[in-house]
Amino acid sequence: MTIRKKIFLLAGILLALFGVVVGVLAVIQKLDSDQIGNIVEYELPLTRLVAEIDVDTDRYELGILRALRLDPLNPPELAAAISTKQAMTEELRTDVDKATALLAKAIQDPSYQTTERIELARIEGSFKYLSRSLEEFLATGELTMAALADGRREDARTASLGFSKFAQAFGPDLSEIRRSLASLTDRATRTVLARQRLNTYLSFGLFLAACGIGLGISAVGSARVVGGLRQLVVRTRAIESGTDSEPLSILTRDEVGELALSFNRMVEELRSRERIKDTFGKFVDPRIVTRLIGSGAEQAERRTLTIFFSDIKDFSGISEQLTASAVVNLLNSYFGTVADVIHAHHGFIDKYIGDAVMAFWVSPFSAGDDHASDACLAALAQQDAITLLRAQLPEITGMRRNPPKLAIRMGIATGEAVVGTIGSDAARSYTVIGDTVNLASRLESINKLYGTSLILSEETYRIAQQVVEARELDLITVAGKTEPVRIFEAMGRVGELEPERIQLREMFSDGLASYRRQDWDEAQGCFERCLLHDAEDGPSRLFVDRVCQLRSIPPPAGWDGVWHFSEK
Repeated sequence: MTIRKKIFLLAGILLALFGVVVGVLAVIQKLDSDQIGNIVEYELPLTRLVAEIDVDTDRYELGILRALRLDPLNPPELAAAISTKQAMTEELRTDVDKATALLAKAIQDPSYQTTERIELARIEGSFKYLSRSLEEFLATGELTMAALADGRREDARTASLGFSKFAQAFGPDLSEIRRSLASLTDRATRTVLARQRLNTYLSFGLFLAACGIGLGISAVGSARVVGGLRQLVVRTRAIESGTDSEPLSILTRDEVGELALSFNRMVEELRSRERIKDTFGKFVDPRIVTRLIGSGAEQAERRTLTIFFSDIKDFSGISEQLTASAVVNLLNSYFGTVADVIHAHHGFIDKYIGDAVMAFWVSPFSAGDDHASDACLAALAQQDAITLLRAQLPEITGMRRNPPKLAIRMGIATGEAVVGTIGSDAARSYTVIGDTVNLASRLESINKLYGTSLILSEETYRIAQQVVEARELDLITVAGKTEPVRIFEAMGRVGELEPERIQLREMFSDGLASYRRQDWDEAQGCFERCLLHDAEDGPSRLFVDRVCQLRSIPPPAGWDGVWHFSEK
């Protein structure tokens, strides 16, 4: 039997089981529907009619007794009392007739069980006695009102005393009928709820039965199929390790045989496409490899993306203190730490340049404009990771005393660049080139001038401001460029900035505004207050020195506040 037939057999058994249970559930549902229908069609209307009869008999009697107390009784009041009495007489007889008809119909309804019909017959007997009493009750009212209409008030009072003999019929007896109807409704409701619980248990039982049958048949069927698949798994692992690529022998004509045939075709395709091996040798990141295999290795396109550069502060001085193996251990630990963070935030390591790292973020790996946000969050996460790495430096470098101080400078820029495969036929690199790359590199370098660790371009901050807190540093032109760029220092994630840092940012912003207005006294005062707030704030120290310089050598007329850097 083929795998397909086994699957169909399993499905047939499960469908049959479902059919049986659905049939049982349908029968139970029909019983529930009948009982709910009886409640709605008979029991609730009967309860309402009995309640109305109870209320209306009281109103009928009270209306006549109220008319007796009127002295003198004028013709309009008498006419109104007679009219009310007649209306209530018709209403009482109508309600009794409806109730009698409903009881007779309910007793004949086959949806009621025998015990319920017996109960309804008992109620019907009580109600017949009540209906006979009703006519006598109404006759007493007629007699009273007739005497009152003739002006025989004493005869009317004597006739009204006849109401007392109906107190039992329209009091406790009527209440007993209502209680019997309520009990009947309550039992029916409880029965429906019990059947609903049964439905739940049956559904759960169906699930367990389906699991048991499915797992049992699957176990039997898989035992016959797994033998052929094991050989396929062994050969697949062999090809994965590169030790064997021999085709499989096709011994059956079932689905396993078809799978073996497809496997052999795959082996042939692998042999004819040796370029896949070359691709795996040229590219490191598996996401890039997958993309290039799917679309071809020869590709280049202009995209909007985010570039990241980082460098270890004073790495030359650090390396002079370490042995060669310690330097390698330090770099390997550092690169491993930052690479994990960059990959976790959808970024790509472009290259390692000595102790520097170049990375980039681009769609579709970062959705939409998230490339800027991902890059900023990755940079902040790297700072946290470097803080943890510093605690391990004594073990990494072997320097138990005075281990090196590891600090990182980073620059991030967003803009257009060319992304693609560049290189020779022997070796290629998936990389990024363009002005945005140069700008990110320059921003990383000028951290040393501002005393900062992470500088963003204006476009980066514009896109990523929903996830990163930053302060504007300056308006500059970097070496080799004439177009001014507004730069920002990343200070932390949104919502995580301490109040002291927020206050520092506001004071620095006031100083920067005064600086651009050439209000040197106000600017110097603001930046000096920043240093009182944080003596280690590099940008404030830089602007204090710059204000002193501009005070002694004022800028030319029409100065736009741009600071020009001529060195890389």
